Amino acid sequence: MEEKEYKYDAFISYRHCELDKFVAENLHRILESYDLPKNIKEKLGIKTKAIKRVFRDQEELPLSSNLEDPIIDALENSKYLIVICSPRLKDSLWCKKEIQTFKKLRGRKNIFCVLVEGEPEDSFPEEVLYDEKEVKTKDGKTKVERILVEPLAADVRGTSKKEVLKKIKEEKLRLIAPMFNLDYDDLKQRQKIREQKRIITISVSVAVFAILFAIYSTVMFIKINTQQNILATHQALSLANQSVDYLKNDNRYDAIKSAYGALTNFENVNMPYTSEAEYALSESLGVYDMGSTYKAINVLKTDGVVDNIKVSNNNKYMAIYDESENITLFESKTMKVINKYHVSGAYAHEHVYGFSGEDRFVYINNDRNIVIVNAADGKDIKTINKEEDQDIVSLRCDLTGTYITYMSRGKLYIYNVNEDKLINSFQYKDSILKNFYYSDDSEYVFVATSPTNFDINKEDSLTMHVFSTKEGKEVNSFTLTAGYLSGVFTKGDNAYMLMNDSLSGKYNMIVLSYNYKTGSMNWKKSVDNSWGKFIIKSYADGTNDLAVCSGKATSVLSMKDGKEIQSFSADSEIINIYAYTSSNIYLVFLADGGVNYINMNSGSNVEYKDRYEFNLDNYINAVQSETGFILIPENDNRVILYEEKTNKDAKKEDIELDFPSTDTISVLDVENVKDEFNVKNRNLVDKMLYDTNKELLFVNYKNNDIAIYRTSDKKLVNYLTNVGKIYHYFGKDKYGRTYIGDTSDSYVLDKNYNKVAHIKNLAKLEDDRVIIRNNKEFYSIKIYTLNDLLQEAKEYLGE
Repeated sequence: MEEKEYKYDAFISYRHCELDKFVAENLHRILESYDLPKNIKEKLGIKTKAIKRVFRDQEELPLSSNLEDPIIDALENSKYLIVICSPRLKDSLWCKKEIQTFKKLRGRKNIFCVLVEGEPEDSFPEEVLYDEKEVKTKDGKTKVERILVEPLAADVRGTSKKEVLKKIKEEKLRLIAPMFNLDYDDLKQRQKIREQKRIITISVSVAVFAILFAIYSTVMFIKINTQQNILATHQALSLANQSVDYLKNDNRYDAIKSAYGALTNFENVNMPYTSEAEYALSESLGVYDMGSTYKAINVLKTDGVVDNIKVSNNNKYMAIYDESENITLFESKTMKVINKYHVSGAYAHEHVYGFSGEDRFVYINNDRNIVIVNAADGKDIKTINKEEDQDIVSLRCDLTGTYITYMSRGKLYIYNVNEDKLINSFQYKDSILKNFYYSDDSEYVFVATSPTNFDINKEDSLTMHVFSTKEGKEVNSFTLTAGYLSGVFTKGDNAYMLMNDSLSGKYNMIVLSYNYKTGSMNWKKSVDNSWGKFIIKSYADGTNDLAVCSGKATSVLSMKDGKEIQSFSADSEIINIYAYTSSNIYLVFLADGGVNYINMNSGSNVEYKDRYEFNLDNYINAVQSETGFILIPENDNRVILYEEKTNKDAKKEDIELDFPSTDTISVLDVENVKDEFNVKNRNLVDKMLYDTNKELLFVNYKNNDIAIYRTSDKKLVNYLTNVGKIYHYFGKDKYGRTYIGDTSDSYVLDKNYNKVAHIKNLAKLEDDRVIIRNNKEFYSIKIYTLNDLLQEAKEYLGE
């Protein structure tokens, strides 16, 4: 029977942690680059490369109950499974499912293990350590026994990555040999013979080359020197481009590091100067920024993909929960980690932690007790112990830091933090406690429950209970056809609630107003085929409306009767919304990095693309920090701080400025000038202008390119791509550099007319400084030379 043809020779399964990923990446490369000795290939009838393709998922996949289709397809089309084993592997639900799925497809004998850390008993998954076998008992019955087996494994453990990589190269044959039914020792011996032959061949070649080199030493020395300079220049340009890419990926630290290396030293090689590297360093440092744009300033990395984030009442402290089941407490201004807390088990989710007021952090520990922590230093203040066999599963703190409401299985507790006492507890035998929120004054808590004996084919039922936090008593309740409580806020005696329901794949959003003191419903609004995510009220004086977000839509409703005042659509999924306190404006954050201003005074919805440089493709949340905003990218182990970057040495100037003068060539003279200078791409020319002394001609094209001609000999001295519109010539500084652009975007050109810096909102150039406009105010900033940039970068990188 002919063997099945597989798309992949092997599938590498691994946990996306630093060491495991390092081994997987290098093993992938080494396997695909390996080829069997020629005599063995002839014996096996292999005409092409022995190992053609190895599958390794590049991204960390989200947790769910099922594997993604691409992964299942890759497993089905892989002949062998290679499992990267470490103590961390057992925590990965995805790796476990990959192993189980492959074992059903191909059996355990086609699974190989690579031990990267820890001992085998702690690192090897049970799926490869045991086989199941049916045996008959003495009474004739059949039972399944687990039989301990020894998996085929390669040991690459080492004290450093360098040692681990060496072990991978040594142990690769232990994996390759069984793939081709070969004896490991025999293949190792043949590999050794092949390497010896290669060394002899190389040695002979080197000897011949040495003779030739001795004959032509002077010529070769010159050529090598030239080649090294060329290679170093290419390396510098590559690092500069890498810096730009890092900056586009909102990774400011690595952008500065790459640009700095491109101008100084990289891997012990001195780098030649390039204008591209100076431009990259100037941009990544942001030396000419004056707070007109929110940019990525700092990054905090976690061990796993970040899932959610919580913020203290004053935005000073934050905490993030990631898939490694760690909660990281940190300062939002400096991104400095204060402490980490490991929370494992079935109850680990976004409701196991939060902030009590402005300076206390609260979380549920592994013993299922509540720990209250001083947010400033991460030290424990107090522990609230659970009742016996009643694990605490979720909690929520009020904004004032007075109460903690928490749930165990079927029981609700209201605890006063300041008085250090339990106010009351409530048992719900036939209900599931689902979610709870506080009133804005913290005097009431709204608790949603649903019946335990629910029918998936019937509509959900949600009962809202209103409790007095001070007295610890239930005030009133009401029942509604809904399945989820997604948000609550209060104004006066009324609570405004956002609920959702789903039945047979259909969604239904419910917004309602409820007088929680009298127990009466004011109004209810239902929206079919919509799932509500956020509800928020306008905080501006004299306003009486609220905003509800679902998908890509924002609806502004009247608090009085629930009628829609206006609706707005966005280009991407909404991930958060904030309301201004001084005016009736909503700030809407989008998954694609866009930010919309909804101005209810004018009824407009505007996206300010130049105001927020959130450059990544997809975000899952955006929250306000003490100094800006912190955003969470999708499937990423980073949270990124964005601030209005401002030069620390900028000085405010009490001056008024007009636009700089422009010597634009008139329409009547354009054709003559084109002929005179033999301008290239003349049909694409948009405008042309001279410098002040008419020594240079700047030709601006419709595609935003610029050609620069010297007037003395009509020679093209440089051509810059994708620069923008050039309306003004600002002049030259004392270093002989040229400034051109418009009042929004301008560029600094070196003596060879290459870009070395970019300045937003340039208003005027002086001898040793630039004047930059920020709204209606003006600031002066010194002109940064290359040495200034290098010193700034050195201080930033701590070198």
